[in-house]
Amino acid sequence: MGNSMKETNDEHIALRSEKIRHLLSEIPSTPLRAGVAVMAFILIAIIIAMVFLPYPYSDGESILKHLTDSF
Repeated sequence: MGNSMKETNDEHIALRSEKIRHLLSEIPSTPLRAGVAVMAFILIAIIIAMVFLPYPYSDGESILKHLTDSF
């Protein structure tokens, strides 16, 4: 089923002009790198927050400590 969808997609791309085929086949590197960098920054910020921020209504234990103690 997945192969027929790829063939259909390839047929649609083949019907387009050379400029459009070039644009559709190329992954823009700058936006891709920027997106990966933003996601990495957000993930690192969440991890840092879990390690250093205290869990509410606790005796100063971190969020990560609270989560790992509940398992």
